[in-house]
Amino acid sequence: MDLRSVDLGQEFTVKSLKARDLPLVRKLTAMGLREGKKARVLLKNGRVILLRLDNSRLIIDRDLAGYIEVA
Repeated sequence: MDLRSVDLGQEFTVKSLKARDLPLVRKLTAMGLREGKKARVLLKNGRVILLRLDNSRLIIDRDLAGYIEVA
């Protein structure tokens, strides 16, 4: 399942990132969203998803969330 299907408030673990050669996916990796990392969905509002990743917040759009496989 991908990140778009994770419910609000649910914690998840990143299983894999698709299309790693895309610049936006590489930027996610540089910002700390890597395989095996745990995060939580804080907000789903329209086209954006707000994540808590360690001690920081990360906002991504739903299209980009489709590249993130979660468990």
